[in-house]
Amino acid sequence: MHTIESQILCAGLAASLGVSLNAAESALLATLEHFHAQSHDPAVTRAGFTPDEYLLTAVRTPRFKATLTAGALMADGREADSRLSWEAFLQREIAAAECAHQAVPPTALLGDLDAVHRVGRRLGLSEKQTDEFVCGIVLTLAQGYPYRAPEQRHLSLADILAQVTTEDLTEFLRHAAFSASGCAREAAAAARRMQRGAR
Repeated sequence: MHTIESQILCAGLAASLGVSLNAAESALLATLEHFHAQSHDPAVTRAGFTPDEYLLTAVRTPRFKATLTAGALMADGREADSRLSWEAFLQREIAAAECAHQAVPPTALLGDLDAVHRVGRRLGLSEKQTDEFVCGIVLTLAQGYPYRAPEQRHLSLADILAQVTTEDLTEFLRHAAFSASGCAREAAAAARRMQRGAR
């Protein structure tokens, strides 16, 4: 971010939240460092972004704003407000993911509850476990939505969810099950398989 843009952003943040300018500047620096670190993840390259392109996209997302807001409140010593602000953002993010999931047509895998449960049963998961894991998978996909590959930029989140295949869902559920049971090595192996598949 350019210095003048940063100053304007920090001044606006300080005024809207009632935090000190120092707290706003500290939060902006920490937030930019957080997203800068993310921009060097190999998944960013696979999605067709350079680190700079990723950052330019990230600063326009609600997650960036929410991270910045919570950070500014925390830096100003308002821990409870920071936590409430972040939790409110998470609830909005979850609600948006749920709405997109509900909009998936029943002809698509993630729109067909019976088909989803069949995939889960093949992995030895109960329907309840599968439902819980699918909620997390949908939210994860929603979080990555702003950073979708160039050929997917015209698609809605519901469109993206409708493209999840049986193979994709199997790997997602396997990874979620391993992670939930504390099998870090197996979860990492499942994540590598998913990453190879995304190339």
